[in-house]
Amino acid sequence: MSELILPLSNQSRADLVTRLVRIEGQVRGVQRMLSEGRDCTDIVTQLNAIKAAVSSVGTTLAERCAHEALCDGGSTQPLDVERVLALLRASRS
Repeated sequence: MSELILPLSNQSRADLVTRLVRIEGQVRGVQRMLSEGRDCTDIVTQLNAIKAAVSSVGTTLAERCAHEALCDGGSTQPLDVERVLALLRASRS
């Protein structure tokens, strides 16, 4: 896949990193649950929460890149639109 370079503000980056740090904590929590022999239903519930959180980060990243690429700076170039669309397609994978 070709490299996509789209604008992302420092605030957006910081927000997304914070969310990923939280997800990292959730994963460590699941590791502890497994080590402690906790109920499988509880573990699956936590894994589903992690999947949803990761998906949400991907969607938020794509949305913020799209917004910042298309709305900040005034004019939108066709190449910018194609880059955003490619990012959105990649985020669905």
